[in-house]
Amino acid sequence: MRANLSFPMQLLNKLSMRSLLKKNTINVHIFLISLLILIVFISLMWPDAQSLIAHDEGLYARRARLISDSGDWLSPFTSPHHKTVGSYWAIAISLKIFGISDWASRLPSIVAGYIATLFFYFTSLRYFKPLNSLVASLSLIAMPIYFQSLRTAGPDMILIALIMAQVYFLTSAKDASRRIFRWKILGFGACVTMSLFVRSLAALIPLISLLPLIFVLKYLRSIQFWIWVISGVFLGSIPLIFNLLSVFGDHGYSGLFSLVSFASRKADVNEWNLFSSLPFYFTRLVLLTFPAFVFLLPRMQSFGKIIFSAKARALRMELNALTILFPLIYMIALSFMGTKHYHYLLPLVPLLSLNIARMDLISKRSTFKLETSFAGVMFVLYMLGACALYFRREDLQDASFYAVFFAVILSSILCFYAFYARVFSRRKISPFALIFAFLMAQYFTIFALSASGIIWSTNKELKALASSVNSDCKAGVYLYGLPSKDETVLSFYLDNPYVLRSLGGLSPANGRCLVSVESSKRKVLQDLTGHKISNFYFR
Repeated sequence: MRANLSFPMQLLNKLSMRSLLKKNTINVHIFLISLLILIVFISLMWPDAQSLIAHDEGLYARRARLISDSGDWLSPFTSPHHKTVGSYWAIAISLKIFGISDWASRLPSIVAGYIATLFFYFTSLRYFKPLNSLVASLSLIAMPIYFQSLRTAGPDMILIALIMAQVYFLTSAKDASRRIFRWKILGFGACVTMSLFVRSLAALIPLISLLPLIFVLKYLRSIQFWIWVISGVFLGSIPLIFNLLSVFGDHGYSGLFSLVSFASRKADVNEWNLFSSLPFYFTRLVLLTFPAFVFLLPRMQSFGKIIFSAKARALRMELNALTILFPLIYMIALSFMGTKHYHYLLPLVPLLSLNIARMDLISKRSTFKLETSFAGVMFVLYMLGACALYFRREDLQDASFYAVFFAVILSSILCFYAFYARVFSRRKISPFALIFAFLMAQYFTIFALSASGIIWSTNKELKALASSVNSDCKAGVYLYGLPSKDETVLSFYLDNPYVLRSLGGLSPANGRCLVSVESSKRKVLQDLTGHKISNFYFR
């Protein structure tokens, strides 16, 4: 009798220990993900090496500063604007709290990226083991397009967080209790309209790409699902409604029409766009998601197989809807568009990366020959990169050179270890150790290059000019005749900028400085003779 009673107790204890071990493993994984995202944030902490990069980043930062300075959070623009104001809210809040700086404008992307990566990891846990989910998460963080977006001012990473929240709420609500189901579907609906508030009509493409998942989850005929979705949509649309009402009050129908007309110009759908855009986006996807395709190419034929329990034919359909149909629909829709901007690929990157979790990290039959060969190739490339840095060290600051040089050397050591231990060592390293070394080598290199300002820091001269002008010109500064990019970036960095469209209306007694282009120097000095310009800056 005691033996009969002890067996269920032993089984219960084993299950409890297994559950506790899995929970501890997940906590360790979350800590590692958090640490890597924190290191990305640390890469912003060298102000002399950092500057706003793309033209878009300067635009988002400048417009967010306008919102923060003006205090008008609903309709701050003097003319009809082509984006909903939610594109700038997060940056404006950060600037309001932390002041005007590069890292403050980029902080919302870091926070949103951290949230998006956690949602990605928890979504992956539904289909894969924790170790596979960790590998997919690390691959995502190490991808150049994702790493760059983490440290770029703009709404892209916030949109990714909202998309991953939608995916997580949809998939996890399926097996939840009735009360939890309602809250998660409510959250899904709220995230849908918040995406529109953050990214305007561009957020509709990811939503359309999610339709196969909604169909597979059998939500389409569920009245309860639609009731809570509509409730969430209404709840999440509150800031969007106030924004649109305020814009309509200031600009009338033209304010609303500008949103639609901008989207319609972007969505120039025709066959020629498909043939010209598809190669552009595909090549950028391969390059900017490296090393995803190194992991995926050997396993294309096995995508129909699963490495989790056999109960889940339905789970396989969910997974294929997420990892195959979503990227496919999104890619086709994007390729029909008239524009070619690689950052538009970002919404499909996490769900494409989910395929990496399909790798068999346990079976002894998994040889990982391609990954091992790539580790050897990357060792050679990292060593060549270190040599190139050494011979160009005079062009770099000492701190930047040493940081990048040692990071590249460390990366080469990791790749050599992964290659040697898989090919020559008697005691071969595990597939996870191979993949981890490969990914961390890329992560450390990108971190060092970005932190030192060698990549993704293209406007350091403008930032240095703004710093000099701010210290010399307390009364403010005029900007005249500058290229739009220079004008945008300087408008963010300068304390009190004012853009001049002509020199005719300038008051003789102003006391401000003036920044202009070198080609206009003679005209500016001639026209402003007798004006009290405290200093001139020409570039």
